[in-house]
Amino acid sequence: MNIPAGGALRCAVFSVCLWAGAACAVPITFQTTGSSVQTYFEGQPLASARSRIDGLSGALDLTRDAPVLANYFKLFAGTGPADESGMSGIQYRTHALSMTVMGVTRSFEVDIGMQEIANGQYQLYRFDLPTLTFDLGATGVLTVTPDANRTQSVQFLANTPLYHFRDVRATFELADPLVTTVPEPGSLALTGLAFVALQAMRRRRAAPLCRN
Repeated sequence: MNIPAGGALRCAVFSVCLWAGAACAVPITFQTTGSSVQTYFEGQPLASARSRIDGLSGALDLTRDAPVLANYFKLFAGTGPADESGMSGIQYRTHALSMTVMGVTRSFEVDIGMQEIANGQYQLYRFDLPTLTFDLGATGVLTVTPDANRTQSVQFLANTPLYHFRDVRATFELADPLVTTVPEPGSLALTGLAFVALQAMRRRRAAPLCRN
């Protein structure tokens, strides 16, 4: 198993933190990929709506079993004019998305429903994003759980241009690795250096004061 030097040092320092009973923050980077613009009611002369999901990049410092809430997608939505003759039916469009965490990628789809309703408004319906799990080896297992408060149904006015409608966020939680891995010699050396540094810090803190 080839581990980049930075990754090996991160794992080594984290191992020493666990050994010493300390809670260490682990840097986790992620990137999400969004969808193209999806158009609704194309066969109808008046009603129209559009939606798009954009991805973003992020970096978090995570401590095991300490969830952190962060944005990971952006939802865009817009509408055409109101059809005064009546309401349209609900239409759904599929958005293809993906998320990559430290080289591990998960691809998935989400269906978003739109409908023209009364009083010159449209409704964007609640949508379901999956909970994602990433096995990051010695770093641990990351679970990304979408925040249901950001996927609820909402009404908005007709004649609205496509705009940044809502940030979509999730809870990021890091847990212990699935399998205990055997460190390579380079990782052991880094672990030793980190442990020596930790012991030196403890000795300095515990050194007695000189008395005359």
